[in-house]
Amino acid sequence: MSKLLKNRKNFLIAFMQGRFSVPVGSNFQHFPIHEWEKEFNQAKKIGFSNIEWIISDYSNPIFNKEFQKIIEAVLKKNKFNISSISLDLLMNNPLKRMTLKNARWLGQFILIAVKKFKIQRVSFPIEEDSRFNNQKEKIATISRLKIFYKILEKYCNLCIETDISPVALDDFLKNKKLPKLGILIDLGNTRAHGFAIEDYFEKYSNKIYSAHLKFRDKNFGISKPIPKKNYYELEYFIKNIYLLKNFKDLTFQTFKSSKTFIADIKQSVRNFNNYV
Repeated sequence: MSKLLKNRKNFLIAFMQGRFSVPVGSNFQHFPIHEWEKEFNQAKKIGFSNIEWIISDYSNPIFNKEFQKIIEAVLKKNKFNISSISLDLLMNNPLKRMTLKNARWLGQFILIAVKKFKIQRVSFPIEEDSRFNNQKEKIATISRLKIFYKILEKYCNLCIETDISPVALDDFLKNKKLPKLGILIDLGNTRAHGFAIEDYFEKYSNKIYSAHLKFRDKNFGISKPIPKKNYYELEYFIKNIYLLKNFKDLTFQTFKSSKTFIADIKQSVRNFNNYV
């Protein structure tokens, strides 16, 4: 699929589930209820062999033993792996408001999936509505993260995907109860929020386990296709990725329209190849 994929054997390149499927209602990023099986064949055609699995709600089929057999068969047929899990359900049901009982339940079922499919990363969104805004919410968020951490840390990498500034992240990542907690850096969101990608590399080179690839204009701009050139954050990332000693996967979370979504991700892959 790309020179980067061929030259870097120590990390995976994946796509975000749903990028090859029609939106679910008004949700452009959601578990593709009706088309999840079809995605693998489309993705395979342009070189993908890894997927970031989206859990949008508690009814996700990955939690069901019978559906796990179907998922396993589809993965085997298409020679695919689930490289990671994105807990998108926490965007609307954030950690800061999750009950301890639900955190334990969810953690145990994620553990079953991680073991079953040998998933190497689970990410927790702490951004937008799921971000903490005061000390009380921060304490609640960390207490829930500790539950997941205790259940999962021996079996996979745990990351937070966040729009907290690089400076504010420093205190969060020093928590002694979460020593192996890492960061998923979103290149598009970093650009849109005006954060310097250099700060992440300088402060957290050993904590960046993963990256989401997309493009957004500065000053909180909307998502757009990967440009053919002059995407500074992507250029910097590729040039300096060797500094990230614990980096595991790069996932295409690129622009998606409602009707030409397959063409959209093909364009993103072509333009990405210009940088590598």
